[in-house]
This record gives sequence, C-alpha cells and structure tokens, in this order.
Amino acid sequence: MPGDLILGVDFGSSSTIAGTLVGDRIQLVQDAGDCVIPSVVYIPDRGPPEIGRRAIARQLIDPSKVIRSVKRVLGLSGSSELVRHYAASVPYKVELTADRVMYKLRSGDLAPEQIVASILGHVRDLAEARFGGRASKIVMTMSAAAPAGYRDAAVRAAKIAHLEVLDLVAEPIAGALALDLHTQAANRRIIVCDFGGGTFDVSAVEQRGLRFTPIATAGDHYLGGDDLDDAIAEAIAGHVFKTARYDMHKDIVRWNELLLRCESAKRQLSVRPEAPIALREAYRQAGRSHDLNIVLDRPWVDRVWATHFERATGVVIELLRRAGWTASDVDVVGMIGGSSQVPAFAAAIGATLGAHKLVHADNAELAVAQGATLLTARYRSRESSVRILDVA
Repeated sequence: MPGDLILGVDFGSSSTIAGTLVGDRIQLVQDAGDCVIPSVVYIPDRGPPEIGRRAIARQLIDPSKVIRSVKRVLGLSGSSELVRHYAASVPYKVELTADRVMYKLRSGDLAPEQIVASILGHVRDLAEARFGGRASKIVMTMSAAAPAGYRDAAVRAAKIAHLEVLDLVAEPIAGALALDLHTQAANRRIIVCDFGGGTFDVSAVEQRGLRFTPIATAGDHYLGGDDLDDAIAEAIAGHVFKTARYDMHKDIVRWNELLLRCESAKRQLSVRPEAPIALREAYRQAGRSHDLNIVLDRPWVDRVWATHFERATGVVIELLRRAGWTASDVDVVGMIGGSSQVPAFAAAIGATLGAHKLVHADNAELAVAQGATLLTARYRSRESSVRILDVA
C-alpha cells in the first residue's frame, strides 16, 4: 500500500490491537501471525526491550523485569491509591512521588509513557513491515473511565514513539462501529459495554437516524479480565494455604505461571463447562514438592467472580443515573471487549438491562481496534466508501 499509513490502535491493559485500511478493508497488524499483541515489555539489563509474546515468555524466567498492565498507571500520580495498589502487587520496584510514577530497573529508570512508547513503536514497526508504508499517525482509543491525566500521557507516549495522535476516542464509541450500529438508520437508545483486559467501560449513546450523540459514560479503571485471572489464582492459593500451609505468592516465577494458567482456564470456560489447571511442583508440604492438578467448573468460578460482576452492574446502574435513563429506556446493549465473552458477565448485564437486548460483536476482542481503524477514514486524503460513525 503506497504512501503513509494511518493506524487505528486499541492500546489495552493486557493486549494491543491495531489495524489500517487497505482500500476500504480493515487489515490488522500481526506479530508472528497473531493480531492480539500482549501489552507486555521485558526490559533486560542491557540491550533493547522485548515486547509482546517474547516478553510473556520471559515472565516465566525473569519476572522482575517484565512490565505488565502499564495502562493502569498511565496518567496517574504517585499519590493515587490505585497506583499504590499496583506498585504493591508487581514483582519489580515502582517509585512513587506526589507527581510521578517511575519504574526502577537495573537498566535505568523509566516512566510509564516510555513503556507505552515501546509498545506503540513495536506496533508501528510491525505495520510498516507488513504494509510497506510509513506509519506516523494514529487514531487511538482510551477508556471511558480514564483518569484526567491519561489523555496527555497517551499523547506524550505516542510522541516518544514518533507517532502523531489524530484523535483519542472512547473505547465503547469505537466499539459501536464494529457492531455495525452506524449502518442502520434508527431512533434508539444504546448502551455499549466494553469489558476488556484491564477496564470496564460503559457508554450511553442516543441514535437519531445515522447520527450518534454520547449522553454519558461510566467505568471502573480497575475491573477487567486480568482481575478475573487474579481472582481465580487467589482462590487457588487460598485453598493451597488452607490445606498445606504454603504461600504460593512467595515464588514469583510459579505465581506468574499460575496466573497464565488461570487466564487460559478463563478463556476455556467461556466456551466449555470445565477447564483443567496443572502446575508442576506448585507448592511444598512436609518438605516435599507437590504438583497442582485441579479442574475448574463454571459454578465455582462464577462464585469467585461474583463480587466483580456486582461491581460491573453497579457501573451500569451509575451510567443509567448519569444518563437519566431507566433500564426500560434502553433499546440495544452492545457487548464488546474480550472479557465480555465470559457467560456470567453477560448474564449479569442481561439481568440488569434485559438479556434480549444484548448484541455481541462477531469478534469481541477485536471490536474496539476495528472501530478505531474505521475512524481513520476521516483522515485519509482520498475519498473512501467507508461509512464512519457520525458523532455529535
């Protein structure tokens, strides 16, 4: 594809997905054949960082240098309670001051913006290698519940990666494009629920014809699929401690391996009633190492996740309050984000707003990136037949 590329980028807490328009078709950036690129960075003592799946592999060898979920602290000050919680839960040192957050690594100090820039730069390089053009401009999505400083921090991160941010769009609004709601003239009230890896965002949107007006947003910046993984791991660790008096948190490598197993089990449980978890030499009892072999089922994880989904329904109720709507006022509920595929989550939203109103994206994990990519049509120099969201 000749000329400059404009990328639509969904930068998420757990993964980043990006695409560009080739002609009028969405083509996603791929890393070794996978368009879902983990938002994970390995910072070695010497040499360049490793990003994505290569960094995930390092997590099981050298977790103290593998940075995850940087989106959760982007734009926040060190005085934030959320940042303090984050710093206490990661296996590397995070220095907090009143006005900044800094990763303290052997290779040097890095700000969150620099970590994000390395991820965006990796995506840019992959796009240029695949499509043959120069990528210097992006349309980027952001959480509807992002903190006040997030927008400026995201723009700074992109600038470090030599990328110009043409627009920052709320993730649920971008996701509405992937649901094809913008192609159907109607008068209706829509709620878009975006349950991603690190955040849960909801937007109330009013449609009149083909024009969409955002009415209200709400969200939980610390509620996502990663938290569901953590909840399973904590429940398993609690069971092991109760039976063997062994704290699984003290072995960082094993703990990270357990988290990866829990993420895999969560995905399996979205389509199956059961999922096994096996971990060799997971804990010690009476001086001997023991393997962990358990089978999780949906009723068990639903109980473990119950408080998380109570938080999600609380966010939806707050959105209705801000919009001045009742549940009966809502005509359509769009479900996007990879974690929206969890059956218990869909059931919780359906119980609050009406299960018959739920509309699921064909590929919920890709929906926001697809929407952001469609929005790049606004900035192309040549005419396009792509119909984009007309937002008031």
